[in-house]
Amino acid sequence: MGHFRLNIAFFGLLFCIVFKATANPGTYTISGRITEEKTNTPLPGASIIIKGTYLWAVSNQNGDFTIQGVQEGKCNLEVSFLGYVTTTIRVDIRSNVKGLTIQLKENTLALDDVVITAQAPKSELNTTLIIGSNALEHLQVSNVSDISALLPGGKTKVPDLTTNNVFSLRDGGSTVGNATFGTAVAVDGIRMGNNASFGNMSGIDTRSIAVTNIESVEVITGVPSAEYGDLNSGMINIRTKKGKTPWEILLAINPRTEQFSFSKGLALGNDKGTVNISGEWTKATRKLSSPYTSYTRRGFSANYNNTFRNIFRFNIGFTGNIGGMNTKDDPDAYTGEYTKVRDNVFRANTSLSWLLNKSWITNLKFDASLHYNDNKSHAHTPYTYASEQPAVHAEQEGYFLADKLPYSYFADQIIDSKELDYAASLKYEWNRHFKKVNSNLIAGIQWKSTGNIGEGEYYQNPSLAPNGYRPRPYTAYPYMHNVSLYAEENLTVPLGSTTLRLMAGIRWEKIFISGTEYKNLNTFSPRFNAKWQLNRNISIRGGWGVAEKLPSYYILYPRQEYRDIQTFGVSYNNNESSYVYYSQPYVLLHNKNLRWQRNQNAELGVDIEIAKTKISLVGYFNRTKNPYKYTNAYTPFSYDVLQLPDRFSMPANPQINVNNQTGMVYIRGNESEKWVPMDVKVTNRTFVNSVSPDNGPDINRRGVEMIVDFPEITPIRTQLRLDASYDYMKYIDNSLSYYYQTGWSHTGIPNRSYQYVGIYANGDNSSTTANGKRTHSLDANITAITRIPKARLIISFRLEASLLKRSQNLSEYNGKEYAFNVSDNSNAGTGGSIYDGNSYTAIYPVAYLDLNNEIRPFTEKEAQNSAFANLIRKSGNAYTFAADGYDPYFSANINITKEIGDHVSLALNAINFTNSRKYVTSYATGVSAIFTPDFYYGLTCRIKF
Repeated sequence: MGHFRLNIAFFGLLFCIVFKATANPGTYTISGRITEEKTNTPLPGASIIIKGTYLWAVSNQNGDFTIQGVQEGKCNLEVSFLGYVTTTIRVDIRSNVKGLTIQLKENTLALDDVVITAQAPKSELNTTLIIGSNALEHLQVSNVSDISALLPGGKTKVPDLTTNNVFSLRDGGSTVGNATFGTAVAVDGIRMGNNASFGNMSGIDTRSIAVTNIESVEVITGVPSAEYGDLNSGMINIRTKKGKTPWEILLAINPRTEQFSFSKGLALGNDKGTVNISGEWTKATRKLSSPYTSYTRRGFSANYNNTFRNIFRFNIGFTGNIGGMNTKDDPDAYTGEYTKVRDNVFRANTSLSWLLNKSWITNLKFDASLHYNDNKSHAHTPYTYASEQPAVHAEQEGYFLADKLPYSYFADQIIDSKELDYAASLKYEWNRHFKKVNSNLIAGIQWKSTGNIGEGEYYQNPSLAPNGYRPRPYTAYPYMHNVSLYAEENLTVPLGSTTLRLMAGIRWEKIFISGTEYKNLNTFSPRFNAKWQLNRNISIRGGWGVAEKLPSYYILYPRQEYRDIQTFGVSYNNNESSYVYYSQPYVLLHNKNLRWQRNQNAELGVDIEIAKTKISLVGYFNRTKNPYKYTNAYTPFSYDVLQLPDRFSMPANPQINVNNQTGMVYIRGNESEKWVPMDVKVTNRTFVNSVSPDNGPDINRRGVEMIVDFPEITPIRTQLRLDASYDYMKYIDNSLSYYYQTGWSHTGIPNRSYQYVGIYANGDNSSTTANGKRTHSLDANITAITRIPKARLIISFRLEASLLKRSQNLSEYNGKEYAFNVSDNSNAGTGGSIYDGNSYTAIYPVAYLDLNNEIRPFTEKEAQNSAFANLIRKSGNAYTFAADGYDPYFSANINITKEIGDHVSLALNAINFTNSRKYVTSYATGVSAIFTPDFYYGLTCRIKF
């Protein structure tokens, strides 16, 4: 309740700030013209903003612009135009400024300071990096996730569109705690959705995003603005090209990928706005020697934007993809087998900004978007059996006569997933000066609706579905609606010769799910950032905040599983058989107290410029609380196993009848005979599993990131950049989990199932005696960038190094080691610490469940009782807890970009061009592996006209 009052007070404070009566200082007008530097030609459609305010303008057909209501004082005027270098000029406003002429330079390699690395904007308070179009072209990305190589400590990977490509920011070298799922991705403000996915929480697959029309990518790893929700570990903002551009044709090829694209930004003239269109075709194969498995991307986009009456800025556009994976017949594979997976995407958005520039409001912005993702998969698979095979597909509890599968057949499995999301938002922006204090306030309301309209999981011919398969319709699940409110205040306060910038924001979210029983549907996420600019060369920044990730349908709606147990089987007429199964649905437990996964993010950084050397150093700490997971439990139940009565003669063509409730089987030879009941062989008692969405223990990550840009070595026109990242991750999951092996037999009664279920303090780790892990990694890169403007040439050489790679499994419970050392042929403890890493290990359950549905503690008495021997879990090797790691390894890349005149550019890249494929040996297992990428190369040609 106190937390709720605190947040209400915060909103009330912001409300008072907005409507507080203040003296209105004098305002003035800035007007001027934007032209091209070489020809002095006007540039219509250029964007002009006053940094630190929400004031903006767009140049008209003559390149002219006007910004009214500019408050007195010094301000930075930023001018940007697609294809030109963004320019910032300092203006001292004491009166109306007229006739200001701003000339922009065309963005070509003839410039001295072309940027091909990730850059940190000085205006940001948190850790944010921008990758511009020059960097994207030089890197020759085929998938947008390739830019991860440009982040501190990032590593280059061989492009492969035939596998999922996802972002994972500050994950500490491990995806535990759903790190990839918590990384948000947006294209032109449209969030790429995966909340309506019933698949694993593996993050957003970015292969459907066309890369040749991307203008820039913003990567936010620090504490994000309160405007951003439904995320944990970071945000990726992708912006496509908007504005007038020449025709651009791109041809790219590498050993496994072919790419062709075109784009054009057309000015409609007479201030009617601009239209941008683009198309891209990309095909990637999985193996050089075989073209049978491939991914195809047919990306497209169209966008229209215009400014009306100098106060309304309107934009409407759509982007998408038609493509997907296709596995054709391979001569070496079974004839006729194939798999097809669609990756059809359609994204549409519209926005309208209204520049009111009143004493109580500066801007009002409305956005609406739609995201549709068709991921229908079709697997055409052959099956061959030497004998008759039963198939149980019952969806209710009871006894059923199994169907029979053919000896040889093809089955067509369909997984039809079609996520459809709608979103709309209204954003309020207000900028005022209070003497020397600059205030920027944003507040808004957001709505998003998420659902899946796909048919779900099924077989085209249900009778050919494998044994135990059940269909799952996705349309049976309701939409998830989310309403959010946020407010954020940014203050710039002069403190003597220094400047302090403060950001404080809060976000409230409410989820609506039809028929839900979840209780924790409201969330609050406070966020703070600060930056103290000590002088022109030194600044200190820090932040703390909470970010929550909404659950996906995978968590909200667990798949209904079944346990199918054969209770009767009989053979007749030579090779024919019939089987009766008892089907028991797993109980799906609803967890009313499920909490949304949240990250507590904190960072502290310093930015320094000394002797023209720029140094950025930031330390971070991320704690993932309540990570989504499943938990399980078991419940006893019983069923009858039947057999043929003594002296019963099996008919050649029997009629078989099954009582679905009692399980009794009746057999007769024909309709004139009486039904003969089968004998009960045994009444077996066993356990059935139940699953429930749940939250796991905290995952702690921390690390240090560094970027050092050295000054250019003038004689050789070469600049060096050093970037590095140290990451540490640790977690212990000693939440209780149930484990039962269905193949075990009762230790005292024949023909009966095992009588106990073990309950362990090892989370959901069913394959090892560990319940946690600790990892360390240190990665560093040195990039040498040589710019030769007169030759319009850039060459970059990059040495990538993995200097430290360490990990160790952990096992802890109640502050002590949970696992214990044993010999390879006994479960008896041998003493010593498990972290010596040279012994087999085992764990005892902390409790067990019996057939009376009673949970009892597991004591030393049970440990010595042979009836409980199955519950003692043992490792499969003697190095489970050995400290693992690898020696350092290195690889080198080279990228070359060359412009030939004003119309043609060529780019060449070679990954691991020295073909350094060093084997490094695991400290724990002694097994050697190669982590450096294969030698790989590519060539890109761009033609502009």
